[in-house]
Amino acid sequence: MLVSLKNLFNPQQVATTLSLLPDLQTTVMDDFFKQRPTHPSPMVGLDMLTRTVGTIPVVSREGQAIPLGGDERDIMFVAPLPIKPSVNVTAAELNDLKAMFGDARTVEQWRANKLDRLRRVVRDTTEAMAAVALTTGKVNWPKRLSGGNATYAIDYGDPLTFEPTAKLTADSKIRELYHDILQPMVRLLRRKGVGGRVEFRCGEDVFAVLLDMAENFRSTADRTISVSLESGAVRVGGYTIKELSETYPSPEDGTLIPKLDPKTLLAVAADAPGMVWYCAIDSISANNAATQFHVVPELLPGDTGYQLIAQSKPLPARNPNTVCKAVVVN
Repeated sequence: MLVSLKNLFNPQQVATTLSLLPDLQTTVMDDFFKQRPTHPSPMVGLDMLTRTVGTIPVVSREGQAIPLGGDERDIMFVAPLPIKPSVNVTAAELNDLKAMFGDARTVEQWRANKLDRLRRVVRDTTEAMAAVALTTGKVNWPKRLSGGNATYAIDYGDPLTFEPTAKLTADSKIRELYHDILQPMVRLLRRKGVGGRVEFRCGEDVFAVLLDMAENFRSTADRTISVSLESGAVRVGGYTIKELSETYPSPEDGTLIPKLDPKTLLAVAADAPGMVWYCAIDSISANNAATQFHVVPELLPGDTGYQLIAQSKPLPARNPNTVCKAVVVN
């Protein structure tokens, strides 16, 4: 039966089934970590993770090439750690599966259900790690060890911060938000050579105050800056501020953690996209290849069934100088 399971979950069968499943969509990765290259090594240089593109002068036709900055210093390498969930296939389920092998559609649905459960856990974990990297400049995630728990940490540097002269309230003016907070945050990003296109996200407390401000704005004659309300967003003078109030469960105790602090406003340089690097996984059955998702069946102890083990080694990375955050409400 193991041979049959290996055939059911060989790379070609997995790829075929995954292609039939709907794409998984998550806000932080889809908005701010759109590039997702594979990397053929289990290690990756820190400079690759955080570099941004700049400009250089032209040279004469016989001139020497200009070396790009950063190559003169020692490169620090990091070794990303895997996400490795598993689901069991019991002996009873295997007996049922034998009866199903004559029905290709039923077997395909069974495989799809197993793969979908595993891939969703991998995607949700990667999304939560990306949210941490976006808002803190670090990958900071629990690590399971045989003797207990530790912390998996990679530090890219602190994001830019802005301290408003006054916190926003329902009575604050729209022009104060625009001139004293939004534009200064954009300027901070542009001083780092990015920010040609800036996207804003805010926590739920900030969004509640913005809604009150927009409502008060509608009832006054102060219309020097345009304001409009959209689904889950407030548009102020050309800047769209979207609410990001989603949470994810802590992998340690299940406590719900907000992807963005409720009192924080975040400005992100969308012209300098973040990346999720998928490094080579430590799997003989996958030939130690770099792949976004791999599944292999393994016999359980005691001859009680099999374990379907999924593995992925994603590393969310973003230059911290492409993000600016500010605590704007009390």
